[in-house]
Amino acid sequence: MSQLFKFDSLITPSIVKFVFYFGVLCSVIGALGVLASGMRVMQYQSVLGLAYIVGGIVVIVGGIILSRVATEMILVMFMIRDELAWQRQNIQSTGKPGVVPAAAPGVAS
Repeated sequence: MSQLFKFDSLITPSIVKFVFYFGVLCSVIGALGVLASGMRVMQYQSVLGLAYIVGGIVVIVGGIILSRVATEMILVMFMIRDELAWQRQNIQSTGKPGVVPAAAPGVAS
């Protein structure tokens, strides 16, 4: 609990997966609402009801993709932060800027 108030470690990367699944759940619930509305509207106007149904499918796919992109952007920011911290530590330990080993931690080779 003391680490929470010292800001020595970041908690956001550990909750990113929850944020993604919450976004997917919201997208699916919203899309199901649009699909249900489309079914009701289809009784009176078939073209408009069909548009609602197509819109519901678009909301499902678009919501999942948007949730994924948003959480990946958050993760990329934390990866950049980790890389910069590693480089700062490397510069402080070697005294030379620009000294990078063959494979930096966290960097895909």
